[in-house]
Amino acid sequence: MAQYFWQETANDRVRIGLTEGAQEAFGKIKFAKLPAVGETVTVGNAFLSVEAEKAVLDLDAPLSGQVVAVNEAANATPALLDDPERKNNWIAEIKA
Repeated sequence: MAQYFWQETANDRVRIGLTEGAQEAFGKIKFAKLPAVGETVTVGNAFLSVEAEKAVLDLDAPLSGQVVAVNEAANATPALLDDPERKNNWIAEIKA
């Protein structure tokens, strides 16, 4: 499911968000459970839970590492994950 995520690397952090293709496939996001800061994520294990118009699913982490930041605005308002702007639709930053 890595095709659902975009990644941007800066220093030793990777910022992850939903691609436009994922946004189209899922429809409007109504609920999202983001990982917690300090959590260790592993490729192939659940990373993000999403309830949307067209799908309810758990998405696996596209990389392994420790969560060092989470988009708290998207945690409070999951519809931000539908935003086309990466500055708004990011999920978390991982220190790989």
